[in-house]
Amino acid sequence: MSDGCMFCAILAGEAPAHHVYEDELTIAFLSIHPAAPGHTLLIPREHAAGLWDLSDAAAAALGRSLRRVAGVVTTELGPDGMTVFQANGAAGWQSVFHVHFHLVPRMHDDLLVPAWTEMLADPLGLDPMAERLRAAFTREREPLRE
Repeated sequence: MSDGCMFCAILAGEAPAHHVYEDELTIAFLSIHPAAPGHTLLIPREHAAGLWDLSDAAAAALGRSLRRVAGVVTTELGPDGMTVFQANGAAGWQSVFHVHFHLVPRMHDDLLVPAWTEMLADPLGLDPMAERLRAAFTREREPLRE
């Protein structure tokens, strides 16, 4: 648990939440600032400020729970689609610094708008960027936490 973390307070039972799912490593609850009815947040039980701070076990558990919670929300609420997003850092729009995924049920006529306007990439910039990122995977990295 991290001092001052609202999601850690929810996990500790010190703050209220409308829980919809939980297992040994994750918990899901309704957002108190929903973008749409049924907007659900999924968090790991371990405190990790950003996605890269997660243990491998928590990251894998989030993936499994994400699929399961999204499936139940879709089956029960019958949306036309679902937007799933996760933010890291203030510049990435993260407002609670405990890893969390937003599962937002979507309808064709809802008022939500895309987070960015699609633009065609500069073809001359794609090759160098891809090479830079591929090279990063081949360099020795700090091992992920177990």
